[in-house]
Amino acid sequence: MCPICTVGLAAGVGLSRWLKVDDVISGLWIGALILALAIWTFNWLLKKKEKKPFWILLICIVFWYLLTFVPFHYMGLLDATCQKILGLNRLIFGGGLGIIMAAIVLKIENFARKGEEKKRLFPFQKVIIPIIILLIASVILQVGLC
Repeated sequence: MCPICTVGLAAGVGLSRWLKVDDVISGLWIGALILALAIWTFNWLLKKKEKKPFWILLICIVFWYLLTFVPFHYMGLLDATCQKILGLNRLIFGGGLGIIMAAIVLKIENFARKGEEKKRLFPFQKVIIPIIILLIASVILQVGLC
């Protein structure tokens, strides 16, 4: 995740809250942002190591997830009276879905690179592919939740 991607995700979170879209969709963008922050933290912690243990990335994800959603609880954004999905608050469900979607998007973007050198197919591919896929997922969720 590059800095531009992270800024784009943060803008998506802010825009979704401002437009008062469903909490699942806001959570989708928040989850993608959490994964971006976790990857940055992971790479910062292990910048000189060639082999990076996967469990440290999981700890980074849990750290940023808690750092995000615990304050949401105290701010009243995780109200227990709202509708739930699979027994989870809509924002928490969307956050988990966002982490999963962002991980899939990273794999898709990496797969889209061509050749041995893993060259981009078009300029800003690393930014455009994740944002477009998250936008498509947001539209699908919005239509499906109505």
